[in-house]
Amino acid sequence: MEDVFKISYNTSLDKHKIMNEKIYSKIFKVIKKNKIMTLVFSSFIALSTINFYLIYSFMKILEQI
Repeated sequence: MEDVFKISYNTSLDKHKIMNEKIYSKIFKVIKKNKIMTLVFSSFIALSTINFYLIYSFMKILEQI
């Protein structure tokens, strides 16, 4: 029942405490919910990185000519 409402009870403090999610679990939930957007974003980052590397390599070749 505690997992449903994310509330825990501490008997030593006699207080209710709301359990916080960690940042990694929040990010994982967003990725799991938006699989297509995550794929598009990660593909964009990977292809942009490859593109910058190829441009850099081409400029180095042009400098040698």
